Amino acid sequence: MSDLRFDPVSGHWTVIAGNRNDRPVEFLPLERVQKRLICPFCGGNEQETPPTKMMYASDGSQMESSPDENGNEHDRWSSRVVPNKYSAFCELKNFDERAAGAEEPLEGVPEVSTSKVAHGPYFRSALPGPQEIIIPSRRHILSMSSLYDDELKVLFRANQDRLQSMRDCETAKHAMLFMNCRSEAGASLEHIHLQLIGSPVVSEHLKRRVERNRLHLDTHKESLMASLLKWEIEQESRIIYQAKYFTVVCPFASRFPFQVWIVPNDPSVSFLEADEDVRDELAFMSRDVIRRLEEALDSPSYNFLMHMAPFGQMAADHWYLEFFPRTTRAAGFELGTDIWVNPIAPELAAKRLRS
Repeated sequence: MSDLRFDPVSGHWTVIAGNRNDRPVEFLPLERVQKRLICPFCGGNEQETPPTKMMYASDGSQMESSPDENGNEHDRWSSRVVPNKYSAFCELKNFDERAAGAEEPLEGVPEVSTSKVAHGPYFRSALPGPQEIIIPSRRHILSMSSLYDDELKVLFRANQDRLQSMRDCETAKHAMLFMNCRSEAGASLEHIHLQLIGSPVVSEHLKRRVERNRLHLDTHKESLMASLLKWEIEQESRIIYQAKYFTVVCPFASRFPFQVWIVPNDPSVSFLEADEDVRDELAFMSRDVIRRLEEALDSPSYNFLMHMAPFGQMAADHWYLEFFPRTTRAAGFELGTDIWVNPIAPELAAKRLRS
């Protein structure tokens, strides 16, 4: 059972999720490695995960789930969506039906309350949050750089579909789509997968970001990210390359060595409503960024995040993708001050990634 707690000192919500310790872990110190004989995300092993929520064929069309008596899918799916077996927030069942507006209360679905409950000088909440795993390939893939073209297209179609469903879920105030690749980035299994978590609360970090963007928008009549991208293009030194719909850049104030953003050239283009050609360009550019990072840094662990504003405030904000390899670790100064130390200038990182 997860416990959602609020710290009035830092303004942070913390999820106490004891069940996360039960996750299967393939990445351990070498003397403790126990290789899993069955990968739960490979094709033919579907019985190792919770029941499939959605499947996609190689052409991007949705497929009906048809498991056999052992729980395996015989159809040749390209991408598969399953509930997160080791969720952080309280489980929310049938959130797709809730998002669709079921007229009758659904059995087993908790009533939604937005109130915090006092717990001494603190607050806590039991709000549920939808969480899913998006598996991008039935093949045993260790990095996004190894995905085929059709797999990439289907994956980003699935990402868009699931974000749209989460936007319509009444308990999700914000959604985070991300991938942790390899052990130093927080992965517990080597078969790559994306996680999608719908948070029932909006963190102080997100609230401050929204407020900064609102103030910039009022003053400059364009989003903060749009102004930053315009300036980076003028400067040129941190631009890796530009395409029709997106620009790849190492941001001026990079927190991490070789931190990379993929930013939409047109701030009015929402990923949730993006056309197929926009999605496909983003998919291929994401793979290209990972390949450049892996070639430059000898296949490091990395994180991939999609940053979006809270639902209901997305129209005035500017979403973007972020990638960063795990070449350094946060230490006492960073953890104590939230001021980050980056030993590699983004201008040097961009120069190396361009080549």
